[in-house]
Amino acid sequence: MMKYLSIDAGGTFIKYAWMDEDGYILQQGKKPTPYTSKEDFMKIIREIWQQCDDKKGGIAMSLPGTIDTSKGYIFQGGSLTYHHGLALKEWYEEVFQVPVEIENDARCAAIAEMTAGHMQGINNGIVLTFGTGVGGCFIINGEIYKGTHLFSGEVSMLICDDIKVKGMDAVLGHIGGIGHFVKRVCEAKKVDITDGKTVFDWIASGDEIALKVFQKYCYDIAIQLFNMQIMLDPMRVCIGGGVSENPIFIQGIQTAMKAFYESLPVAMPRLEIVACQYHNDANLKGAFYHFQKQQTLARK
Repeated sequence: MMKYLSIDAGGTFIKYAWMDEDGYILQQGKKPTPYTSKEDFMKIIREIWQQCDDKKGGIAMSLPGTIDTSKGYIFQGGSLTYHHGLALKEWYEEVFQVPVEIENDARCAAIAEMTAGHMQGINNGIVLTFGTGVGGCFIINGEIYKGTHLFSGEVSMLICDDIKVKGMDAVLGHIGGIGHFVKRVCEAKKVDITDGKTVFDWIASGDEIALKVFQKYCYDIAIQLFNMQIMLDPMRVCIGGGVSENPIFIQGIQTAMKAFYESLPVAMPRLEIVACQYHNDANLKGAFYHFQKQQTLARK
């Protein structure tokens, strides 16, 4: 059986999965993401690659940044700045001697949901992934919209406050990023920074301080969802990332959205907000589906 390696590189972890030809996940794991160099990043990919002794058919990669998928070129690497200006596909294919395909992480999540998840049959929609930052993908007329400069969907850079005063704390990536949210809760509670699970346990138990920060967080997200709605008029918004597996997170955003609509002076269509079917695996699945499509096109 041919196996394929799917990689989902985020700001905290490099998640990986070995898949069969049908996209079924056979084995998966994760390793810390290095912030040192592209060589150290590749070293980890090589370590994962060498774990499997079976016949291997290629590498599918979900990465942050602005990516030309036809050339496998990364214009800017997002949180992985050492990937700026890198012809990654060409480099990796020379090293690993197998086909390599790369795509932006949020677009991979959208591909997974459009192919076999909660975006099937949705002509106009938005996929948002919450992790170190906030990834975005806009679906228009049943197709992923990439924009003139491949920059469409970079919602982490949406300016939500006075950037001259607040700097990066004014952008959605910091406001909506889960790590930043966890930090704000812990600062409000005057405790050392802990993990997201503990923070959401506090919220579930009704901790007043954690709940207050969470409600403010959800309201800030609701405002930006409304802004996106006004621009795109989507049918559905899918929320992805590991945090989307927690019903409290999805319910919090839904509740904030409902309250926001009720505060408006005019009636508006209500956004349908759902969790991605594949949650934290959406990028891995989408990267593989993208790999299959690109390889099919290359054979024509």
